[in-house]
Amino acid sequence: MSTIAYLEHELKFMEFGVNVKKGQTIILMILILSGFVFSSSKVEVGCAQSQNHTVYLPLISINSSCQLSEQEQALAELLINDPNQQRAVLQCDPILAQVARERAVDMGNRNYFGHTNPDGYGPNFLVQQAGYILPAYYDQSDDGNNIESICGGSTTPLDAWNRLMSSQGHRTHLLGLDPFFAAQTDYGIGYAYIPDSQYGHYWVIITAWKGP
Repeated sequence: MSTIAYLEHELKFMEFGVNVKKGQTIILMILILSGFVFSSSKVEVGCAQSQNHTVYLPLISINSSCQLSEQEQALAELLINDPNQQRAVLQCDPILAQVARERAVDMGNRNYFGHTNPDGYGPNFLVQQAGYILPAYYDQSDDGNNIESICGGSTTPLDAWNRLMSSQGHRTHLLGLDPFFAAQTDYGIGYAYIPDSQYGHYWVIITAWKGP
């Protein structure tokens, strides 16, 4: 049996727009009667310009710019759809996704497992260096961690999730079981398989929210 280690601490609808020209009012009315909500400010939208009108349609998806792998997407769905998840909304942030994946790769390549890398930097520092600014009351030390859970050795997203859920600390973080973590509605998922490393499979989940 392989060694397992872990530490504490949507169908995708493509972004699109519909051009409505004169004479196409009937199509627009059908869309409205079908329940589409058109807005330029209330929802995240994509649009396509026409000579006459632009119609905005809402996106119902994980942010496509995160470019999650199949394994990362599967773990994201477990995070979002867990029946005990306390956050009403979770959205993938591309910076958090990038840092999470780089963290997974780095642990495998440099053969360590922990929230602090060999250079002495933790996830709080790393996401802020990448451009995602955390609230001022978060740990601002180089090795600070208020945002990351990691798992090593699990070969599937479900196994990684189940092992994380077996730790109360991880459950509190990932399911938002207290107000501090419940406020973290942005997330990023990272996965790496490094065959010659200690654990082989590395999983990283970062949840956070931006603050002054």
